[in-house]
Amino acid sequence: MDLKTITEWWKEDSQIDEVLLDEASLRIPRLHQKYLTLHTEFTIAQKRKTQQLKKLRHSAWLYYSGRADPDVYVEKPFPHRLLKTDVHEWVGVDEEVLAVEMELEYYNTTISTLDSILKQISQMSFNIRNSIEWRKFTSGG
Repeated sequence: MDLKTITEWWKEDSQIDEVLLDEASLRIPRLHQKYLTLHTEFTIAQKRKTQQLKKLRHSAWLYYSGRADPDVYVEKPFPHRLLKTDVHEWVGVDEEVLAVEMELEYYNTTISTLDSILKQISQMSFNIRNSIEWRKFTSGG
């Protein structure tokens, strides 16, 4: 599941049939369940990615500070000696750390999008009711 698919689904799911307002109203709980399930899945994935990032930053810190087990990094020895204050900078630009940070940002963006969708779903019943009330008003009822 990716963000593009979710936004395409929402583009379709957000359409309300102006003639069949009763069916649109009955569809709201199914839509809520669908997007809430996605929200939950992405939230769990975000938490896992956050834990992975913490572990990776710690490993990178050990590596750049020279405290990592040298047997683990036989194929990739670090050729520099850094000051303690510089280690953080090197960890921040490490390719693996940056890749996981980007994945985490993707999860955050997806969760934010799902939050917005869920808010819109909760407003759907009000929109449908307002549409019905407007029709009553304009027809003289």
